[in-house]
Amino acid sequence: MIDVDGLPLPTVAIDTSESPAVSDLARVHAIEGIGDIRTEAVRVDNVLLIRIKITVPVRATFGIAFDVHHHREMLDDVVSTGSLVIAHTDPKLASVDRPQWLAVDIDSEAFAACLPAV
Repeated sequence: MIDVDGLPLPTVAIDTSESPAVSDLARVHAIEGIGDIRTEAVRVDNVLLIRIKITVPVRATFGIAFDVHHHREMLDDVVSTGSLVIAHTDPKLASVDRPQWLAVDIDSEAFAACLPAV
């Protein structure tokens, strides 16, 4: 995704077909405001789990798992930008569909500490 200043933001597309409440979070935040979103990362072997906990304007918790080797370039981009955009629709259709996606701030230092050394 490209932000309003033309800077690329790391974006992950997730399947929310089984979790409509998760796919609705971006809409809720667009209407109600950013609220309170906290993230934390934990690595177990080659899997990095990002836990997203929202307490305002709604309560929701979900996680996204990444293979640290397969997704390393994108994870390094998350560290450098301090953010992650969570898409729940096909990114290739974004210019036509104009979906609302959820952007979360990431603690770059804590996130980087969970990644294996290169």
